[in-house]
Amino acid sequence: MTMSCSRRLAVAAGSSLGLVLAACVAAEVPPPKAQPADSAALHRQVRDAIGDAACSAADQCHTLAVGHKACGGPEAYLVWSSQVTDGVRLRALADAYTQARRNEVQKSGRVSDCALVTDPGARCEAGRCVPAGRPPVLMQ
Repeated sequence: MTMSCSRRLAVAAGSSLGLVLAACVAAEVPPPKAQPADSAALHRQVRDAIGDAACSAADQCHTLAVGHKACGGPEAYLVWSSQVTDGVRLRALADAYTQARRNEVQKSGRVSDCALVTDPGARCEAGRCVPAGRPPVLMQ
């Protein structure tokens, strides 16, 4: 006859209490199933979290580096709005996507063009966050 964890905890006294508690936790909580991250699904989650990037002021607009190039650095920068998006959740999703892409690149042996992807910045235009771009360099 097996005792429940609560019964074992009640019976265990003194120094063995910690061991019984650890055994109960290990027995009752199944380990998480390791599943390979699907970068396409993670990318969709990042895009869904960003949504329409609505804004009412420029300080609500931000950029986020995402992805991984074989030579290093991000694949792209996405524009998002802190008015409508939870930044902590978005960064966690972007980190998961970047790690999934890093794993895919390493497993496949792919190479990239090694071009530097620069952060375009962001601005609020017509109620939406958009890439700010860079002003043109004037030659003298």
